[in-house]
Amino acid sequence: MMKKLRIMHGLSEVAGQNSYSVQGLKEIGEKAETVIYYKHPFAYKYDRCLNIDKSRRVLFPLFAIKLFAFYINALFKYDVFHFHYGHSILNNFELWTYNLFGKCYYFEFHGSDLRDQKKFSEVTGMPFEEKDATSPKQHKRNQKICQKADGIIVHDDELIPYLPPVKNNVYVVPLRVDICQFTPCYPKDSNDHIRIVHAPSKRALKGTLFVLEAFEQLKKKYDNIELVLVEGKTQQEAFEIYKTADIIVDQLFAGTYGVFAVESMALGKPVITYISEEMKERLPEDLPIVSGGTKSITEALELLINNPKLRIEKGMQGRKYVEDYHDYRVVAHVLKDIYYNNSIPLSGRDAFMHVKAMKEKT
Repeated sequence: MMKKLRIMHGLSEVAGQNSYSVQGLKEIGEKAETVIYYKHPFAYKYDRCLNIDKSRRVLFPLFAIKLFAFYINALFKYDVFHFHYGHSILNNFELWTYNLFGKCYYFEFHGSDLRDQKKFSEVTGMPFEEKDATSPKQHKRNQKICQKADGIIVHDDELIPYLPPVKNNVYVVPLRVDICQFTPCYPKDSNDHIRIVHAPSKRALKGTLFVLEAFEQLKKKYDNIELVLVEGKTQQEAFEIYKTADIIVDQLFAGTYGVFAVESMALGKPVITYISEEMKERLPEDLPIVSGGTKSITEALELLINNPKLRIEKGMQGRKYVEDYHDYRVVAHVLKDIYYNNSIPLSGRDAFMHVKAMKEKT
């Protein structure tokens, strides 16, 4: 019988991907733990918190001692390390030691930790200022990671062009959510009043200006629409608003979808977000998102405003899509196969179909 690997995910939490990965691994019988620097405001589950607040520079010497002590302990405690957001335990200085001690380690990139912001702006048309440029330090860090890690993990193909040369395998592993956390609230079969919800965590990245302009244009034509911007809310307050939505608009630049779109689909809502032509070929054919970019957001909104049955249809398709491709309980099997070296590196649509096949087996 094969020995169970002891797996650590850490130390950053990005939209629950650390926590959900470990919950899924535990539920399929693996030995896994989440270790984080500090508690996330959305209270994602974790096994150990090191209580390290990087903003408190005066405590850096104490934090360094604490991290080094944890690193020594971790070498004895874990066999596999899965790092999120470009940082290992000792800020990537110790990477050479993991293989020396017979350990494997993987890095999962989530977006801004990998993308070159200037290149991203040129590709997408998103506004760019030099102060937002990706630092040479980040470029150098990612080059080091990609040359040393046992594997690199991304959520879909959108990030792959931003990867430096990679020594080992690149795996596409879809985003993970807890579908049981979301009870579908499908849109109403009526055009009496249509609530459009947009959550601009970063207005420039989300294309909020274009959403506002489209709404003002459509408001002249339709007196039954309302736009709600969700800002400055707790997670619970925000979700209560999302439940009341007839249409949810995410982002208009990235060319793919993220956690917010997945959560919105899990709620049974029709979602508008920009999906590039290239990504349409690399994501599942049954992706129910209505693509809307800076030049097409008005048309995308109008399509759903005029079709209550289409809103319901897209909402139901979205819920099934998340069940098929983003349930953390299923995606955990994909992660397990990577750690045990039982996985062929997959990308594009094949990576998503592999998850769906896993779902049908379990």
